[in-house]
Amino acid sequence: MSSLTQSVRPLVRLRNIAVAVVATCAMIMPLGATASAAGTPGITVGQQSGYTATKISHPNAALGEDDGIVNVDANGNPTMSGTTGDRGQSYSWASVGYGDWMYIGTCYSPMNSMVRLVSATTGVKYSTLKAGVDAMFNGELYFDDGVMRPVLLKVNTRTGEVKLVSTAKAGSGYRAAVEFHDKLYFAAGTVPTPQLVEIDPATDKTRVVYTGKAAEGKGVSTLIRGLAVTNDQLVASMIGKYGEEGKTGAYIVSSSNPTAGQDSFNIIGTQDDFLGYPAFHTTDNIAGGAIWDIVPFNGHLYITVVTGTSKMKRSFALFRGDQNSDGTWSYKLLVGDKSKGAKYDFGFGADRSGAANMVVYKNHLYIGGYNDPMISIPDVLKYKFDGLYKDLHGAVNLWRMDADENFQMVAGEANDAFPEGPIGTIDGKTMRAGLGSDDEASRFLNQYVWRMQSYDGKMYAGTYDISDMTYPITQFVNGDILHRTPEQWKKQIGYIEEFLKTLEDSQTNAAAADGANATDVQSDDQKAVAKTLESGNADAVQSDVKQMQDLLGSMQDDLESKQTDVSSSAATPMAADARQYTLQDREQFQTWLQQLYDLYQKNKQYLPDDLVKELDQWLTQANVDNFGYFVGVLKYLSAATTDKRGFDLVVTGDGTNFSTITRNGFGDNNNHGLRVFAITDTGLNVGTANPFHGTQVWKLYDGRGDAVNASLKQNSFEYDKYDASAHGVNANGLSAGIDFNGNTVQSVQYDYRTLTEGTDYTVTDAGVTLNSSLLNGKETGSTGNVVVFFNRGARARLSVAIKDSTPGAQPSQPGANDADKKADVDGAKKTVTNANGKTQGELSRTGTAVAVIAVVVVVLAVAGVAVLVVRRKRS
Repeated sequence: MSSLTQSVRPLVRLRNIAVAVVATCAMIMPLGATASAAGTPGITVGQQSGYTATKISHPNAALGEDDGIVNVDANGNPTMSGTTGDRGQSYSWASVGYGDWMYIGTCYSPMNSMVRLVSATTGVKYSTLKAGVDAMFNGELYFDDGVMRPVLLKVNTRTGEVKLVSTAKAGSGYRAAVEFHDKLYFAAGTVPTPQLVEIDPATDKTRVVYTGKAAEGKGVSTLIRGLAVTNDQLVASMIGKYGEEGKTGAYIVSSSNPTAGQDSFNIIGTQDDFLGYPAFHTTDNIAGGAIWDIVPFNGHLYITVVTGTSKMKRSFALFRGDQNSDGTWSYKLLVGDKSKGAKYDFGFGADRSGAANMVVYKNHLYIGGYNDPMISIPDVLKYKFDGLYKDLHGAVNLWRMDADENFQMVAGEANDAFPEGPIGTIDGKTMRAGLGSDDEASRFLNQYVWRMQSYDGKMYAGTYDISDMTYPITQFVNGDILHRTPEQWKKQIGYIEEFLKTLEDSQTNAAAADGANATDVQSDDQKAVAKTLESGNADAVQSDVKQMQDLLGSMQDDLESKQTDVSSSAATPMAADARQYTLQDREQFQTWLQQLYDLYQKNKQYLPDDLVKELDQWLTQANVDNFGYFVGVLKYLSAATTDKRGFDLVVTGDGTNFSTITRNGFGDNNNHGLRVFAITDTGLNVGTANPFHGTQVWKLYDGRGDAVNASLKQNSFEYDKYDASAHGVNANGLSAGIDFNGNTVQSVQYDYRTLTEGTDYTVTDAGVTLNSSLLNGKETGSTGNVVVFFNRGARARLSVAIKDSTPGAQPSQPGANDADKKADVDGAKKTVTNANGKTQGELSRTGTAVAVIAVVVVVLAVAGVAVLVVRRKRS
């Protein structure tokens, strides 16, 4: 080996440690792009299936340049001034659209957080890991300065304007978002307790409406994620202390009026309700994902749960939740432990799928797998590759469930749960695991179905592609995988040479051999030679051991001459006689290793004890298998070419037949994940995960341009329950004229409650008719707010004033019965625990119950007055 090669080996080892924790492919330059598209400013990149995508964040920055949506000042703080993109805003982690604006909560520097976590769990100093990453990747992977700076911001998807909404501390950032009653809610991973943050889009004022209680013990995650709306309630997952007993774990809270703050929330599900499954420690699977996703469907609430812990990797569970008549909730296990009533085993039998994301589309609930390859990183740190290989080999699946809870595999590989295999196709071919066809090698790089979205009659699914985080593993040196240095390799060859020489001498000189056998004290070689000669297999053993010597020599030449797979200015300099590894080189080395192992096992009984002792340290079946896993990883990574590295995005118009939009992150290989979708008045928008240069915001076009809004012909209406022309009850309903402009009605809400088409309203060519059965049941004197949602473009809003001119009818005051109705509802929730650990109907009588008592006192007082009046008249 050359002196140059020897001098760089310490740096190689440092780099290898860093790669094992987290890696980038900064040496791969992103693809170019075309000029801006018409309309929204930004770079437009042509995609597949007739789509284009326009980058509207930092519209003048090319692909591969710093973005992060906002800018950064000299102190590292986010700002709207300046021109330098804030690389620390790595992910658009949560998003919801409102009007033309896409509201985003970011995740700040997640890779640095992961390195800190790995450092804590493996004992390797953070400074060592950080130095290794910097040395290897030339600073391309962003690392924070110890201060987390996630933000809430909004992007105008029509003009590209960006505004900061909040820079308040929020831990790593905001992981989920949803709209409820014209307010926006973000789940914040604040430390030491998670929070729900409300944004009023009319003013962009923010406030915390719920704060969890700090958990007891160390290492409890605060990264809450599940957030949904069901039964006119905001529902959110939490982690921390809960209930009167102060247990620590995952739980779910709900509120019908979250603007009212902490006391409006009730606890509707706990760690125990979910069978103790939720894994909520930072060292657990997916950093303690706990209650992962919550989605309403067909009158139920469906919940996916991360169940794997630091001691046990296990796939997700799926529960169904139902609200009882008394306000409490019941939960049924659908996917999990079959002995506890589950229909399917954890993860539908996909043993790498630690979590699952969900979306509703065409009367089906779609469930996308979410592997956890990062949990394999600590093993890679020790050059163990079976976990990472199995993650890549078991790329993510996609399933779906109908309204009767019948499940199907849409994408994946046939297993015991779905022996018939997938029903889906991609670009006309069977859709396998990783959302690709059999001939799409890059599909194995997809480790999450990270986000799905139903929009304009189609369903979109975006992925997380692991390749740019693992590609530099190809720089590992074979000897490191086998835990042998070149010096140790030479020593082994020397042992074999000495044994062969002794054996050859003994065979050519029988007398010498007899003399050796007669010697009282024999060397290990002499003893082994004597045993070989006695067996009668001396020629065969000599041939096999000579082949072992040749194999070791070839492998040593390989180790000394090829230092890296990748040629880059950021890579360690190679020896003068070095050349690049190829996958074929690795496969050849694996073949040699297997042959060497087989020969060793065949002849082990004849070899000297000192040689056996040396070879037994590393020439084992476990090491041979591990090297096979290593080569297997490299085979999967070999598909990570520039046209395939980066997130994938696929689309379907019927739920089973999919088409590819992109397989390389819209042309920027550093966009390793499609993290969020947001529907705004202009169309469908995307936020990326990019830990190298910061998150980006893109607008997706299907060839039709920005959405054109439907419009109401009238915004205010009056409805009379009495039909004067018919001299009876109004049976005609109320018709609101609409210029559809090519759009279709998706749903209608009355005072935020979703109406049922055919029962509550009907859609005609002229507009929407609110049926009389709905309006006649509304309170006379009230004014209802109606919102019509369309497949594209802005929602339409109208108001309906309810009156009753029936002869002899008594007019009612607006909202007269609202308080009584609320009291009845609250009073029914006798066993629901509120957010302060009190139980409704018991200790919580300090709130609603006191109000009810006050009403009763007033009623009795009025009744008493009435009795007195009657008595006076009688007297």
